[in-house]
Amino acid sequence: MFPMGRVAVTYQLMPEETSFDMEALKAKIGEFVPKGAKVAKTEIKPFAYGLKILEIVCVMDDANNVTEQTEDMLRTIEGIQSVETTGVTLI
Repeated sequence: MFPMGRVAVTYQLMPEETSFDMEALKAKIGEFVPKGAKVAKTEIKPFAYGLKILEIVCVMDDANNVTEQTEDMLRTIEGIQSVETTGVTLI
């Protein structure tokens, strides 16, 4: 059996409306990740037609479906239309 490694996973969160307060979400995003995952970076990026997305990078062990658990928890944020995993990098 191979030992599990640490991974950096990038997620993009898209709000339902342009009026969504991304700064407030950025400040409290750590509340929406499971135990074992740590938010390493957050960045608000322009997307289209005044809409902005929040891109976050979380560092976690590559075990016990933590990447999927994190994505599922991020999907529970009120006002967020979609969450997409855009990258996974072994660190």
